[in-house]
Amino acid sequence: MSGHLTLGIDIGTTNVKACILDTRTNTVVASGFQEHPLFLPKPGYAEQEGDNYWKAVVAAIKQCLEQGPYAENIAAVGISGLVGVTLPISEDGRPIRPGMIWMDSRSEAECQEIRTKVGEDKINFNNGNRIAPWFIEPKALWMKNHEPELFEKTYKFLSPAGYCTYKLCGEFTINTGDAGLFYPYDYQNERWNPEIAHAIGIPIEKYPKIYRSYEVVGEVTSAAASETGLKKGTLLVAGGTDISSAALGSGVTVAGQAFYSMGTGSNLGIIIPTEQRVHEYRILKWPHVIPGLTMFDGPMAFTGASLKWFADMFGDDERLIANRAGINEYDLLTKQADRVSPGADGQLFLPFLGNTLSPNWNSNAKGVFFGTTLRTTRAHMIRAIIEGIAFDLYSNVKIAIGAGVKIDKLILNGGPTKSAFWNQITANVINIPLETTNINEAAPLGDAILAAKGAGIYDNIIDPLKDIVKTTGTIEPDQKIHEMYEEFFAIRQRVYQNLTKEMDDLHALLYKYHVQ
Repeated sequence: MSGHLTLGIDIGTTNVKACILDTRTNTVVASGFQEHPLFLPKPGYAEQEGDNYWKAVVAAIKQCLEQGPYAENIAAVGISGLVGVTLPISEDGRPIRPGMIWMDSRSEAECQEIRTKVGEDKINFNNGNRIAPWFIEPKALWMKNHEPELFEKTYKFLSPAGYCTYKLCGEFTINTGDAGLFYPYDYQNERWNPEIAHAIGIPIEKYPKIYRSYEVVGEVTSAAASETGLKKGTLLVAGGTDISSAALGSGVTVAGQAFYSMGTGSNLGIIIPTEQRVHEYRILKWPHVIPGLTMFDGPMAFTGASLKWFADMFGDDERLIANRAGINEYDLLTKQADRVSPGADGQLFLPFLGNTLSPNWNSNAKGVFFGTTLRTTRAHMIRAIIEGIAFDLYSNVKIAIGAGVKIDKLILNGGPTKSAFWNQITANVINIPLETTNINEAAPLGDAILAAKGAGIYDNIIDPLKDIVKTTGTIEPDQKIHEMYEEFFAIRQRVYQNLTKEMDDLHALLYKYHVQ
């Protein structure tokens, strides 16, 4: 395939980002961005339409192509996306129902069904992960139990990236990273385990063919070329998860490196050799885009989403000022929080606005402001939100270190990490240096690098990074402030533990009275 450009696309929880990489100069020459909706039809439900992913992908591609005469010289395309999405597809390639995404917690009963039929130990050993609604099979079993006709019509369960790859090339595929969120995936041997699939009760035929992230899976069809503006015959590679592609695009490619990626949710990702079995299942494991490496990953659900929730509910003034002045409304919010001392005068926040993922894995968890007094202001609450998110990260850091994983520094990526104020709080809470880079959106860049490898432009996916990714700064923790945060963190942990029964009771009460 001729051409010196590649296109990377990342499907996030709230938007799609795309970029075109010029492999001659190792620079990004065009980018695109398109939001897509999230639906919350009932408590515990979180869904997205497969076709909305595709529409956003098409829009982001077109934005890139409008910035120059690029289409003819794009050699290959790679797509990554959010994980933990149960997206059933018919044999003719149509979504059968909305995808149940990683936030969706309706399948607790099915989790218990898998524990009974298969056993947590077998899932741990084969897949490296725990049983929780975040994964694919509990939600697929929910379909089987509650929507049996739709389950029977399902030809393949795809990831969002896999579905949009299908829309481009007409092939049902999945990359190793996305496959890692499916329980039958044997992460040590890169294959489906039919015994696990059978024991769970999902036919192995409903799983797509697995490819490594840089392997070519097909070519852009005439129909896709007409819809997107891409050239017919452009190569498609398998792509990665949003987190593993972001790791590549951030230069995190060697065992022992670690990064913190922030968006709607966030992820603490630590790279370990795949053959290293870490017997800690509160933090997840799934394949890096580089064979032989595994992401030891702690996903957290409501990171940017917590501050966005506050801004949506209480930030009308900041939004008005920001729109008039052409500035970021979140900068106005954090500027207020900066006037409050560390610890927010005792105002604590649990950022569990729907559930909690790593390390607590509690589908019934609820958000909490604790320590509110007559002296509490909006600024205290904003600071408490940011500190509460950092405390959530710290709980994962402590568990990872306790499991024997060393973390010398965290490389940052994602929207909230553009805030120096937020970054300093994070460093002070976790007591680990943070490193910023010149890369604004690492995941689509990682996908473009994978595409260049698949097209034969790059011999490997590591060497070009020295020209692409540059360190721009280091944030050192303040030891004295960290010691104070340790005391607040201890109280925060007790607040959560002491409220778990009440959270369970409240969740049951909501369903008892059919709160919609």
